[in-house]
Formats: sequence, structure tokens, C-alpha cells
Amino acid sequence: MKNIFYIFLLTGIVLTACLGYFDDGTQHFKVTGSKIFDPDGNEFLIKGVNVNGPGWVFPRDTLQDISLITDIWQFNTVRMCAAIGWEWAAENNKNLDALIDVFTGKGIVVILEVHDYTGKYPPQDENGYREGPNTYIHPLSALKKWWVDKAKRYRNNPYVWFNIMNEPGSEGSQSSAELWYNIHSEIIDAIRGAAAANIIVLDDHNWGQAGGYYYKTSSYDSAVIKMGPSLNNKYENLVYSLHIYDAWRDGETRLNRYLSDAQNLELCVIIGEFGAAQGNAAHFNSVKTMYENAIPRNIGRIYWAWDDAGLPLTVDGCGWQINKKDGQKPGNLTWAGEMVWLDNRGLLKTPLPQYEFPVSFTCDFENGLPGGWVNWSDNSVMEGVSHDNSKALIIGKDAQGGAGCPIELLAGTTYTFSAWGRNSGGASPSTDVGIKYKLNEEDTSEQNFFVSFSENEWIKKSVKFTTPNKMYGTSLFIWKPDASVSFYIDNIEIMPD
Repeated sequence: MKNIFYIFLLTGIVLTACLGYFDDGTQHFKVTGSKIFDPDGNEFLIKGVNVNGPGWVFPRDTLQDISLITDIWQFNTVRMCAAIGWEWAAENNKNLDALIDVFTGKGIVVILEVHDYTGKYPPQDENGYREGPNTYIHPLSALKKWWVDKAKRYRNNPYVWFNIMNEPGSEGSQSSAELWYNIHSEIIDAIRGAAAANIIVLDDHNWGQAGGYYYKTSSYDSAVIKMGPSLNNKYENLVYSLHIYDAWRDGETRLNRYLSDAQNLELCVIIGEFGAAQGNAAHFNSVKTMYENAIPRNIGRIYWAWDDAGLPLTVDGCGWQINKKDGQKPGNLTWAGEMVWLDNRGLLKTPLPQYEFPVSFTCDFENGLPGGWVNWSDNSVMEGVSHDNSKALIIGKDAQGGAGCPIELLAGTTYTFSAWGRNSGGASPSTDVGIKYKLNEEDTSEQNFFVSFSENEWIKKSVKFTTPNKMYGTSLFIWKPDASVSFYIDNIEIMPD
């Protein structure tokens, strides 16, 4: 009988560990359905920001900013970016224990994440590979070992959460979703096997954005929606993370569907990254879309990033560059920065105020490429090649190609589109330059207004068009189907009449 008792006891211990319960006296955060509850049993709503951690590429010391992050901006969560294979950054913010002690000592959740595998997965064999002279992509075994170490170190600190991989995979395929499931399962097993019941966070695949979730639950757009229920059947305390950038432009219906599908499947989803680069219309629209879906649903959200001037919180750049540090609202916030500032204080309501955008669009390439520029082939800006000997954009030959960027236009307005262009030789078919938009968020067809260039001498062309009352995905496009020529373009203007 004693042997049978010990067998049952051992079985219970193993089962308990697998389910994420550990009798260590620690009160943990708990995921129940689509909600997170803190150790006192209160619903926990993440208002966070991404910060620099060990091995991360940005060198600014995060310790010096902790009071600004927690007391002045009033974030209750930080997603701490770390890397294990970026050798040139190994000395950056390397004192992880100190960072975690200070943040969690103030009651701030630290979501520790590994950034090395963005857009990819760790190799399944024992061999990593070099990605440049100072970057090494470690195999799955090394990533698992790294997480087991962190699980053992922080398993008694419920304010430390584990975000296994940043934005894994570069496509929304079945094979990607299955790999996402298998790799995460293996690492979750290892973390739970180390007796850590801490919340584990899993980014969706396809660069964390689920491809904008166009094809609903019947597709593999989202590894979270497709595979998350199976993971929830195996493990407790899992949170799933969606990132909101260009793929979610004009995505209010799609994001509402994603979050509804997640809620119906009892998946706990947060927004692990969102942000707006100045001049990128797609980012501004996506931030507005995110808030208008997340606020009424109490979905946690984490801004990218505290120390990234490319997606600035202030007009001077980063979050630490606010011009008031006494808790009063700074006067140098960007539109996105103001939304975050108000949101952290519970003052942001839906519908959000419309962000401002220029009523016209001009680009002469003298200051480089516009925000959100997409390069479909060989794009470069060169000096002294334009019709007036200034800079111009070149779409290279030897392949079909093009480029474009998101723009915003006023509804119900007549515009004139004009541009200077030439090909390096007679182009057949011609090169087309213009604007396009959809009449419905999920339309597969687009409205196009453009000018065509077949000439090999500089010429200015223009076309008039009137925008509808509603339009979606408005963009500038350049398309060169003739692979035998290069195309030169300059002085693009879209002006209201």
C-alpha cells in the first residue's frame, strides 16, 4: 500500500507541475479565459511599453529611466527586449537581475522576451548559423536552455513573465503554424518542468501580425487562433500576443473579428507591440484601429518603444525626452505619444480623435523616401539624375518592379495627381504611377488613377480624380512591368483642387 501511495503522490506532483500549479507559497498571476488576474484576484489590464534589456541593440541604460517609465508615464508593464546571439550588443543592459528587481519591486510586470528569431524559427537540429559577422542564430536547444535558466531564476517572482520568441515566422502557412505550435510546446514543457508557473506569452506568427487576419478561422493566418486552443488544453497561464503595424491598416473589422474569435475560443490576447512612425499613414491608422478595438474589450497593450526615435513618443524622439518630468502632461508629445499618455491615466475614450494628416502629398526625394515606403524591387535615390539635376528615385532594370507608400486623402475631394518621369529606353508595357484605394475594407479589387510613361525623356504628366466618401488602403504606387528598362521619377504631387 505504501508503494501505491507514493506512486499516486508522485503522479500528483508531476500532474500538478504540468498544469502550472506549484506549492511554493507564491501567489501567481492567473489567466482565466480571456482575462488576466493579479495575485490579489483583480483583473489586470496591461498598459505597457517595450524597453531595452540584455543583449538588445539599443544601448541606453534602462535603469536610469525606471522612475520616468513607472511614476511619470505610469506604465504598469514593460516588455523587456533581450537577445542571445547579437554579439555586438552583449554588454547592453546586461544586469538582468537588477532590472527585474527594481521594476518588480515597484509592482511592475516584466515580460522578458527573446528577439533573435524575428521572422524565423530556431533551427531544430543542434547547429546554429551565422547571420553576419556578429550575429549567431542559436538552435532550439540553446533557446530552451536559456528559458530554463530564466524559469529557475524567476519562478518565485510572479511579476516576471516569459515571452518565448518575438514575431516568429514570416508567413501565414499551415507549416508555419505547426512549427509555431511544436516549438512553443517544447519550450513551455521545459519551463513548466523547471517548476515555474509564471505567465508565458506567445507572439502570433507571420511577423507577429497574423497577416492582418484576412481569411478568418478557416485559414492559418493566425497561429494563435488556429493552434492556441490545443495549447490551452495542455497548459495553463498562457497569454497570446498580436502586433499591430501596417498589416492592420483599415483593419477595424478584421481586428474585431480576430479578438472576437480569440474570446470565443477562450484565448487571452494582448497587443504586444503597436506604434506609429512619423509620416507613415498606415501606422497612424493602425494605432487608431487598435485603440478602438482594445479599449472597449479591456485588451492590454504595449507601445513600441520607450527608446526608439523611429516610432517616437515625443517630437524629440523617445519617451525619456519629454519636456516635463513632474507628472504634468508634456508639451512635446507626438499624436501616438499623447494617446499613450492619456490611455495610461484612463482618460482615452472611443472613438478616438482623428489624427491630423496633410491635405496634399508631395515628394521630391531630396530628403529620401516617404514614411512607410515599400520596395518591390531595386529602388534607390540618386543625386543629379532628375529633370532639374536634383535627386530622383530609380526603379532598376533586369526585373519587373515598383514601389509605393501609404497616404491619406480627404474624402469627397477632387485632386490632381502629377509626376515627372522617364524610362531608360522605350518601355513596353508602359510604367504606371498613381494612387489606388479600395471602396470596402476587405475588397480584393482596387480603384486606380494613374499616369503612364513609355518615353525615355523626362516629361510631366497629370490626371484628375475625385475621392469617394469612404476609402480604404489609399496608397501611392509605381509599377514598372518592363524588365529591360530602368524608370526614373521625381516631383510627385497630389494636390486638392
